Amino acid sequence: MGSQRSLLKSLTAGVAGKKHYCKGNKRHVLLKGDRILVIKIERDSFHYCLDCGLKFIATARKDLAALETDLLATP
Repeated sequence: MGSQRSLLKSLTAGVAGKKHYCKGNKRHVLLKGDRILVIKIERDSFHYCLDCGLKFIATARKDLAALETDLLATP
């Protein structure tokens, strides 16, 4: 049997190293030292503020629960 792969491999919690803007909402400013969610897709990194990151995680949780239900219901 092959090894298990993680769906969360490209997601990490981090700390902003400089001032920039949240990918989820350009009005949210990330200041140096702020906690952020970092999503790496190929060579690109996208930074989300704490509020947007928590919403992102809540949506993913709901989607994963629905996927699990679908998988278990499939004959």
